[in-house]
Amino acid sequence: MPRPLAFALAALAAGCAVSTGVSAQTQQSLNAAAAQDAQQADSALNTQYRATMNGLSPASQTLLRGAQRAWITFRDQQCRYESSAVRGGSAYPMVQSGCVARMTTERTAELRRLAQCREGDLACPR
Repeated sequence: MPRPLAFALAALAAGCAVSTGVSAQTQQSLNAAAAQDAQQADSALNTQYRATMNGLSPASQTLLRGAQRAWITFRDQQCRYESSAVRGGSAYPMVQSGCVARMTTERTAELRRLAQCREGDLACPR
């Protein structure tokens, strides 16, 4: 493995261990911690998605549902791409889950922003 990639993976692994509060000693525990982060991000996304949908008209709900399905497909493809350098390796699940968690957290923030639009904001669907 090239040195810069090995260093980046080691730094990522250390960041995952610190961010989850886990004293990870093995790749398996790093993978598990990253998967847990992704699951928590997904749970937060689902909660925010439901809240955002509740404030929309039926027509806007249909549009958001389609956008969300397309976004999930995009996220999954993007994370496959981002983790492709370690595909087949023991760090793959950690890198894949880290990407999913990051992108899902970003999407949750976007949905929150859309749900909190002010009346009269022309760029705000209702």
